[in-house]
Amino acid sequence: MFLSDIHLRTPEDKVSQHREELLLQLLSQEKERLKHLFLLGDIFDFWFEYRDVAPKGYFRLFNMFYELYKKGVKIYFFTGNHDMWVKDYFTTQFGCQIFRSQQAFIINGKRCLVGHGDGLGGKQRKYLLMKSILGYNPNQKLYSLLHPRHAFSFARYWSHKSRIAHPDDDKIFKNEEEPQIQYARQVLSQESVDYFIYAHRHIPIQYALSEQSTYLNTGEWLNTFSYIVLDDGNEGPQLLYFTQSQTDESATEKTF
Repeated sequence: MFLSDIHLRTPEDKVSQHREELLLQLLSQEKERLKHLFLLGDIFDFWFEYRDVAPKGYFRLFNMFYELYKKGVKIYFFTGNHDMWVKDYFTTQFGCQIFRSQQAFIINGKRCLVGHGDGLGGKQRKYLLMKSILGYNPNQKLYSLLHPRHAFSFARYWSHKSRIAHPDDDKIFKNEEEPQIQYARQVLSQESVDYFIYAHRHIPIQYALSEQSTYLNTGEWLNTFSYIVLDDGNEGPQLLYFTQSQTDESATEKTF
């Protein structure tokens, strides 16, 4: 299973908690047959680990990660542009393998390139420069000098400003003009890849690059609640949308 762009703790706690609840429902109903869980970045709207402090508010999700880990599920955490400052917390607590760039996998005999997908293709010099500055280890150490309350508040403020600044047409898939598609074309000119599985764009889509190669984007968990599944069968990847299970609360009467 491939999930991404959940952006927990945005835009507000109640809305974020609802998204987390839906995510927990999905993982709970699939946990008996789940073997590999790929978290493709921006699971949190902001994540920063101090030596003795980690952000609070994710107890139920972390409990689910731990349960999956104890069941033998392999969890792969790809850092996104919102949670690039992940360090070793997820490795020590849930056995996650951390990836800071895309990675090639052979899944069901198919060669897959998997990653968050930010900064790939096109002319993104400004973005790549900013990412390199934020990823520079001395800058992270300087940021850690801030009190966590101020550090988290400051980061969430800029995350919110960045989201507002994105134009509406940025949410439209641009086919061959998409930087990730352009990057995939470059790769295919040199080597064979069956599936490119990326995130970041918040647009759930399955796009044929050729008869042998397909680009997929997980979408996001803010509005579409989309994710990708690769099964043991020969069906290939499936782009799915999760809907909340319905319960008839009126049929339940409690007596105390």
